[in-house]
Amino acid sequence: KQWYQRRVAITAGVDKMDPAFEPTCIYEMLRNKMPGFNENGRQEDAEEFLGIILSNLHDEMVSAIRSSKKTVSLAETVLGSGVEDGEWQQIGRKNKIQVTRNTSNNEPSPVSELFGGLTRSVVSKAGAKESATLQPFLSVQLDLQHQNITSVRDALYHFTHKEQIYLNDAKCYRRETLESLPPVLILHLKRFIFDDAAKSCQKLMKEIDFDVDMTISDDMMSAIGTTLAAERRYHLFGVVYHHGSHATGGHYSAMVYHPYIQCWVNADDDKMTHLDDKAVLKHIPGRSAYLLFYKRVAFPS
Repeated sequence: KQWYQRRVAITAGVDKMDPAFEPTCIYEMLRNKMPGFNENGRQEDAEEFLGIILSNLHDEMVSAIRSSKKTVSLAETVLGSGVEDGEWQQIGRKNKIQVTRNTSNNEPSPVSELFGGLTRSVVSKAGAKESATLQPFLSVQLDLQHQNITSVRDALYHFTHKEQIYLNDAKCYRRETLESLPPVLILHLKRFIFDDAAKSCQKLMKEIDFDVDMTISDDMMSAIGTTLAAERRYHLFGVVYHHGSHATGGHYSAMVYHPYIQCWVNADDDKMTHLDDKAVLKHIPGRSAYLLFYKRVAFPS
Protein backbone atom coordinates (compact mmCIF):
# COMPACT_ATOMS: atom_id res chain seq x y z
CA LYS A 1 0.00 0.00 0.00
CA GLN A 2 2.80 2.42 0.87
CA TRP A 3 4.53 1.66 -2.46
CA TYR A 4 1.28 2.30 -4.36
CA GLN A 5 0.68 5.59 -2.53
CA ARG A 6 4.27 6.68 -3.26
CA ARG A 7 3.85 5.85 -6.97
CA VAL A 8 0.56 7.75 -7.17
CA ALA A 9 2.19 10.76 -5.52
CA ILE A 10 5.16 10.71 -7.89
CA THR A 11 3.12 10.20 -11.06
CA ALA A 12 0.81 13.01 -10.00
CA GLY A 13 3.87 15.18 -9.57
CA VAL A 14 4.95 14.48 -13.16
CA ASP A 15 1.87 16.37 -14.34
CA LYS A 16 2.45 19.24 -11.89
CA MET A 17 6.04 20.25 -12.42
CA ASP A 18 7.77 23.59 -12.11
CA PRO A 19 8.10 25.67 -15.30
CA ALA A 20 10.65 24.36 -17.79
CA PHE A 21 14.04 26.06 -18.04
CA GLU A 22 16.17 26.67 -21.10
CA PRO A 23 19.57 24.85 -20.90
CA THR A 24 21.59 27.76 -22.28
CA CYS A 25 24.88 26.37 -20.94
CA ILE A 26 24.37 23.18 -22.99
CA TYR A 27 23.54 25.26 -26.06
CA GLU A 28 26.80 27.17 -25.70
CA MET A 29 28.79 23.95 -25.32
CA LEU A 30 27.18 22.51 -28.45
CA ARG A 31 27.84 25.68 -30.45
CA ASN A 32 31.53 25.42 -29.55
CA LYS A 33 31.64 21.78 -30.69
CA MET A 34 29.25 22.11 -33.64
CA PRO A 35 29.58 25.40 -35.58
CA GLY A 36 26.19 26.41 -36.95
CA PHE A 37 24.19 24.52 -34.32
CA ASN A 38 20.73 26.01 -33.77
CA GLU A 39 21.56 28.83 -36.17
CA ASN A 40 18.51 31.06 -36.77
CA GLY A 41 16.23 28.44 -35.24
CA ARG A 42 17.31 25.72 -37.65
CA GLN A 43 15.91 22.31 -36.75
CA GLU A 44 18.44 19.51 -36.31
CA ASP A 45 17.82 15.92 -37.37
CA ALA A 46 17.48 13.95 -34.14
CA GLU A 47 19.46 10.89 -35.31
CA GLU A 48 22.24 12.95 -36.87
CA PHE A 49 22.38 15.14 -33.78
CA LEU A 50 22.56 12.09 -31.49
CA GLY A 51 25.35 10.61 -33.61
CA ILE A 52 27.42 13.78 -33.40
CA ILE A 53 26.96 14.00 -29.63
CA LEU A 54 27.93 10.35 -29.06
CA SER A 55 30.92 10.59 -31.43
CA ASN A 56 32.21 13.73 -29.71
CA LEU A 57 31.75 12.19 -26.27
CA HIS A 58 33.59 9.07 -27.45
CA ASP A 59 36.51 11.11 -28.84
CA GLU A 60 36.84 13.15 -25.65
CA MET A 61 36.78 10.05 -23.47
CA VAL A 62 39.34 8.25 -25.66
CA SER A 63 41.61 11.28 -25.40
CA ALA A 64 41.31 11.25 -21.61
CA ILE A 65 41.92 7.49 -21.42
CA ARG A 66 44.99 7.75 -23.66
CA SER A 67 46.57 10.23 -21.32
CA SER A 68 46.11 7.91 -18.34
CA LYS A 69 46.77 4.41 -19.65
CA LYS A 70 47.41 2.26 -22.69
CA THR A 71 44.23 1.16 -24.51
CA VAL A 72 43.32 -1.63 -26.89
CA SER A 73 41.34 -1.39 -30.12
CA LEU A 74 37.57 -1.64 -30.22
CA ALA A 75 37.91 -4.79 -32.34
CA GLU A 76 39.93 -6.46 -29.57
CA THR A 77 37.38 -5.40 -26.95
CA VAL A 78 34.45 -6.81 -28.93
CA LEU A 79 36.01 -9.82 -30.64
CA GLY A 80 38.45 -10.90 -27.94
CA SER A 81 42.17 -10.69 -27.39
CA GLY A 82 44.53 -11.67 -30.17
CA VAL A 83 42.51 -9.91 -32.90
CA GLU A 84 44.32 -7.14 -34.69
CA ASP A 85 43.33 -4.58 -37.28
CA GLY A 86 43.88 -5.68 -40.89
CA GLU A 87 43.01 -9.05 -42.44
CA TRP A 88 42.66 -12.59 -41.11
CA GLN A 89 40.85 -15.78 -42.09
CA GLN A 90 37.85 -17.28 -40.32
CA ILE A 91 35.52 -20.22 -40.88
CA GLY A 92 32.05 -18.97 -41.79
CA ARG A 93 28.75 -20.69 -42.57
CA LYS A 94 28.95 -24.19 -44.09
CA ASN A 95 32.67 -24.25 -43.16
CA LYS A 96 33.54 -21.73 -45.88
CA ILE A 97 36.72 -19.69 -45.39
CA GLN A 98 36.16 -15.95 -45.03
CA VAL A 99 38.88 -13.34 -45.49
CA THR A 100 37.84 -10.84 -42.82
CA ARG A 101 38.76 -7.17 -42.76
CA ASN A 102 38.28 -4.92 -39.76
CA THR A 103 37.50 -1.28 -40.60
CA SER A 104 37.40 -0.17 -36.97
CA ASN A 105 40.38 1.72 -35.66
CA ASN A 106 38.42 3.09 -32.72
CA GLU A 107 39.71 2.70 -29.21
CA PRO A 108 37.11 1.79 -26.57
CA SER A 109 35.35 4.29 -24.36
CA PRO A 110 32.33 4.14 -22.02
CA VAL A 111 30.26 5.36 -25.01
CA SER A 112 31.35 2.58 -27.38
CA GLU A 113 31.06 -0.06 -24.66
CA LEU A 114 27.47 1.04 -23.95
CA PHE A 115 26.16 1.76 -27.47
CA GLY A 116 28.74 0.22 -29.83
CA GLY A 117 28.27 -2.96 -31.83
CA LEU A 118 29.61 -4.53 -35.03
CA THR A 119 28.06 -5.64 -38.29
CA ARG A 120 29.58 -8.23 -40.65
CA SER A 121 29.15 -7.67 -44.39
CA VAL A 122 29.96 -10.81 -46.42
CA VAL A 123 30.47 -10.77 -50.19
CA SER A 124 30.47 -14.15 -51.93
CA LYS A 125 31.24 -15.12 -55.51
CA ALA A 126 31.31 -18.53 -57.18
CA GLY A 127 34.77 -20.07 -57.10
CA ALA A 128 36.26 -17.50 -54.70
CA LYS A 129 36.73 -17.13 -50.97
CA GLU A 130 34.12 -15.12 -49.16
CA SER A 131 35.18 -11.60 -48.20
CA ALA A 132 33.91 -10.19 -44.92
CA THR A 133 34.14 -6.65 -43.50
CA LEU A 134 33.48 -5.70 -39.89
CA GLN A 135 31.96 -2.26 -39.41
CA PRO A 136 31.27 -0.59 -36.04
CA PHE A 137 27.95 1.15 -35.31
CA LEU A 138 26.39 3.25 -32.59
CA SER A 139 22.90 2.84 -34.06
CA VAL A 140 21.40 0.35 -36.52
CA GLN A 141 20.02 2.04 -39.64
CA LEU A 142 16.76 0.39 -40.73
CA ASP A 143 15.38 1.01 -44.22
CA LEU A 144 11.57 1.12 -44.31
CA GLN A 145 10.90 1.65 -48.03
CA HIS A 146 10.10 -1.91 -49.11
CA GLN A 147 6.34 -2.47 -49.33
CA ASN A 148 6.54 -5.63 -47.20
CA ILE A 149 8.09 -3.79 -44.26
CA THR A 150 5.37 -2.96 -41.72
CA SER A 151 7.25 -3.58 -38.46
CA VAL A 152 10.67 -3.25 -36.88
CA ARG A 153 11.05 -7.03 -37.11
CA ASP A 154 10.39 -6.86 -40.87
CA ALA A 155 13.00 -4.08 -41.16
CA LEU A 156 15.58 -6.14 -39.25
CA TYR A 157 14.99 -9.13 -41.53
CA HIS A 158 15.35 -6.85 -44.55
CA PHE A 159 18.56 -5.42 -43.06
CA THR A 160 20.09 -8.92 -42.89
CA HIS A 161 18.72 -10.37 -46.15
CA LYS A 162 21.03 -11.45 -49.01
CA GLU A 163 21.15 -9.14 -52.04
CA GLN A 164 22.60 -9.56 -55.50
CA ILE A 165 25.30 -7.11 -56.58
CA TYR A 166 27.85 -6.83 -59.39
CA LEU A 167 31.58 -6.28 -58.82
CA ASN A 168 33.78 -5.85 -61.89
CA ASP A 169 30.89 -7.16 -64.02
CA ALA A 170 30.78 -10.37 -61.98
CA LYS A 171 27.60 -11.44 -60.19
CA CYS A 172 28.08 -11.56 -56.42
CA TYR A 173 25.94 -11.77 -53.32
CA ARG A 174 26.21 -9.61 -50.23
CA ARG A 175 24.66 -10.18 -46.83
CA GLU A 176 24.97 -8.02 -43.76
CA THR A 177 24.46 -9.54 -40.32
CA LEU A 178 24.94 -8.45 -36.73
CA GLU A 179 28.31 -9.52 -35.35
CA SER A 180 28.02 -8.20 -31.79
CA LEU A 181 25.29 -6.34 -29.93
CA PRO A 182 25.68 -3.58 -27.32
CA PRO A 183 24.01 -3.30 -23.90
CA VAL A 184 21.93 -0.41 -25.28
CA LEU A 185 20.68 -0.95 -28.84
CA ILE A 186 19.55 2.14 -30.78
CA LEU A 187 17.38 1.53 -33.85
CA HIS A 188 17.05 4.35 -36.39
CA LEU A 189 13.88 4.11 -38.49
CA LYS A 190 14.94 5.85 -41.71
CA ARG A 191 11.86 7.92 -42.50
CA PHE A 192 13.55 10.71 -44.46
CA ILE A 193 14.37 9.63 -48.02
CA PHE A 194 15.44 11.46 -51.17
CA ASP A 195 12.75 11.47 -53.86
CA ASP A 196 14.38 11.46 -57.32
CA ALA A 197 11.19 12.66 -59.00
CA ALA A 198 10.66 15.57 -56.62
CA LYS A 199 14.42 16.23 -56.26
CA SER A 200 13.93 16.74 -52.55
CA CYS A 201 13.87 14.93 -49.22
CA GLN A 202 10.50 13.45 -48.27
CA LYS A 203 9.14 11.85 -45.10
CA LEU A 204 7.96 8.24 -45.23
CA MET A 205 4.64 8.29 -43.37
CA LYS A 206 3.90 4.52 -43.27
CA GLU A 207 2.99 3.02 -39.90
CA ILE A 208 5.67 0.78 -38.40
CA ASP A 209 4.84 -1.57 -35.53
CA PHE A 210 7.36 -2.20 -32.76
CA ASP A 211 7.28 -4.11 -29.49
CA VAL A 212 8.25 -3.36 -25.92
CA ASP A 213 10.12 -6.68 -25.74
CA MET A 214 12.37 -7.78 -28.60
CA THR A 215 14.71 -10.71 -29.23
CA ILE A 216 17.33 -10.69 -31.98
CA SER A 217 16.99 -14.09 -33.62
CA ASP A 218 19.81 -16.43 -34.70
CA ASP A 219 19.33 -15.77 -38.42
CA MET A 220 20.04 -12.06 -37.92
CA MET A 221 23.40 -12.82 -36.30
CA SER A 222 26.59 -13.82 -38.09
CA ALA A 223 27.78 -17.41 -37.68
CA ILE A 224 30.95 -16.09 -36.04
CA GLY A 225 29.17 -13.58 -33.81
CA THR A 226 30.22 -13.15 -30.19
CA THR A 227 26.88 -12.19 -28.60
CA LEU A 228 25.32 -15.02 -26.59
CA ALA A 229 21.64 -15.91 -27.07
CA ALA A 230 20.82 -14.70 -23.55
CA GLU A 231 22.28 -11.28 -24.42
CA ARG A 232 19.96 -10.75 -27.41
CA ARG A 233 16.81 -10.06 -25.37
CA TYR A 234 15.94 -6.37 -25.14
CA HIS A 235 13.36 -4.17 -23.46
CA LEU A 236 12.22 -0.80 -24.82
CA PHE A 237 12.95 2.19 -22.58
CA GLY A 238 12.92 5.21 -24.89
CA VAL A 239 11.30 6.47 -28.11
CA VAL A 240 11.88 9.67 -30.08
CA TYR A 241 8.95 10.65 -32.31
CA HIS A 242 8.82 13.03 -35.26
CA HIS A 243 5.57 14.95 -35.65
CA GLY A 244 4.53 16.31 -39.04
CA SER A 245 4.38 15.19 -42.65
CA HIS A 246 7.43 17.02 -44.06
CA ALA A 247 11.13 16.25 -43.82
CA THR A 248 12.13 19.91 -43.66
CA GLY A 249 10.07 20.78 -40.60
CA GLY A 250 7.97 19.32 -37.84
CA HIS A 251 8.48 18.70 -34.18
CA TYR A 252 10.17 16.12 -31.93
CA SER A 253 8.94 14.60 -28.69
CA ALA A 254 10.26 11.75 -26.57
CA MET A 255 8.95 9.08 -24.22
CA VAL A 256 11.19 7.54 -21.54
CA TYR A 257 10.35 4.69 -19.19
CA HIS A 258 10.89 5.61 -15.53
CA PRO A 259 11.78 2.39 -13.63
CA TYR A 260 11.11 3.88 -10.19
CA ILE A 261 7.50 4.87 -10.85
CA GLN A 262 7.11 2.07 -13.44
CA CYS A 263 5.44 4.13 -16.13
CA TRP A 264 6.35 6.13 -19.24
CA VAL A 265 7.05 9.85 -19.08
CA ASN A 266 6.19 11.83 -22.21
CA ALA A 267 8.38 14.90 -22.80
CA ASP A 268 6.89 17.33 -25.30
CA ASP A 269 8.75 20.64 -25.00
CA ASP A 270 7.80 21.89 -21.52
CA LYS A 271 4.89 19.46 -21.11
CA MET A 272 5.50 16.30 -19.04
CA THR A 273 2.85 13.60 -18.69
CA HIS A 274 2.86 9.95 -17.61
CA LEU A 275 1.49 7.22 -19.89
CA ASP A 276 1.32 3.43 -20.21
CA ASP A 277 2.74 1.00 -22.79
CA LYS A 278 -0.32 1.26 -25.03
CA ALA A 279 0.23 5.00 -25.51
CA VAL A 280 3.85 4.38 -26.54
CA LEU A 281 2.93 1.79 -29.18
CA LYS A 282 -0.23 3.47 -30.43
CA HIS A 283 -0.29 4.84 -33.98
CA ILE A 284 -1.27 8.52 -33.95
CA PRO A 285 -1.76 10.41 -37.25
CA GLY A 286 1.20 12.72 -37.85
CA ARG A 287 3.36 11.09 -35.13
CA SER A 288 6.04 8.65 -36.30
CA ALA A 289 8.52 6.67 -34.22
CA TYR A 290 12.00 7.73 -35.36
CA LEU A 291 14.50 6.42 -32.78
CA LEU A 292 13.99 3.37 -30.57
CA PHE A 293 16.15 2.73 -27.50
CA TYR A 294 16.32 -0.85 -26.22
CA LYS A 295 18.14 -2.03 -23.11
CA ARG A 296 19.52 -5.54 -22.82
CA VAL A 297 17.32 -7.43 -20.35
CA ALA A 298 20.38 -8.76 -18.49
CA PHE A 299 21.78 -5.21 -18.22
CA PRO A 300 21.18 -3.52 -14.82
CA SER A 301 18.95 -0.42 -14.54
